[in-house]
Amino acid sequence: MSEEKNSPRRIPEKFPTGNRKHPKGRTWVRMILFLLAGFIAALAVFILVVLAGAFGKLPPYAELRSIQHPVASEIYSADGVLMGKYYIRNRQYLKPGEIPATLLDALIATEDTRFYAHRGIDIRSLGRVLVKTFLMGDSGSGGGSTITQQLAKNLYPRQDNGFLTLPVNKVKEMATAVRIEKLYSKDEILELYLSTVPFGGDTYGIKTASLRYFNKNPEALTTEESALLVGMLKATDLYNPAKHLDEALTRRNVVLGQMVKYNYLDSSAGDSLQRLPVRLKYSPLPHFAGIAPYFREYMRKELEGWCRTHKNSKGEPYDLYTDGLKIYTTIDSCLQ
Repeated sequence: MSEEKNSPRRIPEKFPTGNRKHPKGRTWVRMILFLLAGFIAALAVFILVVLAGAFGKLPPYAELRSIQHPVASEIYSADGVLMGKYYIRNRQYLKPGEIPATLLDALIATEDTRFYAHRGIDIRSLGRVLVKTFLMGDSGSGGGSTITQQLAKNLYPRQDNGFLTLPVNKVKEMATAVRIEKLYSKDEILELYLSTVPFGGDTYGIKTASLRYFNKNPEALTTEESALLVGMLKATDLYNPAKHLDEALTRRNVVLGQMVKYNYLDSSAGDSLQRLPVRLKYSPLPHFAGIAPYFREYMRKELEGWCRTHKNSKGEPYDLYTDGLKIYTTIDSCLQ
């Protein structure tokens, strides 16, 4: 037999054993991209469904143009002293010039640093929330709601939609914020926000809060007092200085630090203000407090009858508890 016949037979390799890599990495990339595209598509459909009114209609432009909220009616003595109030929610609207610049600085530095740059929605803040809060688990990184979105939430309290409550309300607040920005100037939005924001209990708006905690009108607030009230917005009960003075002081100093960070205060002024103690002049004014409570209760019944027979600018009977009436009596406060 020849040498060729005696040599062992070679079997061709069906599966080469070279260094070629299996494309697992590409498969994972395609899968991630597919899931991401599916998530974006589902999110877009969800937003469209919410905007279409499936979970309640958005407030129309006509309604937003004439924002009105319950305002406490005030009863005064003949010598101009506030005797008491009739209200459901203790709120007073601001007048032009009543908001000090330091209060606005504290608010913007703490709640919405790009307030004057966005049109209701801050994409950068939303990105921060997505990365730091959801992906990295940093609950202290802050929220993504702008001042305008917070105003929308104050104007239209959140509705219960089961497990979809948060996403549905967030989308509605964003859409409402965009509409508000189209109708009002930035200064008007700040004025509306500061007139409606809650400060715990029955206290609504910066004017009522200023009178309650410092017994003065907002225009007389000092920088550190403005910072304390703005600090309360994060958690009105936890940072209530009448209940938790130490926590309120710490939070006030955080706000002052934000003002330094964003150049509303220089560092030396910020350090000096942070060393100041909190000086409250707390003056709660519940329904029964104030001058001549029995007289005011008698007047309440008389005023309710008057309201039923007199109409406001809408052609509707006045509401003693929501229409912000100013009632002047013949009572002399010095004789009470």
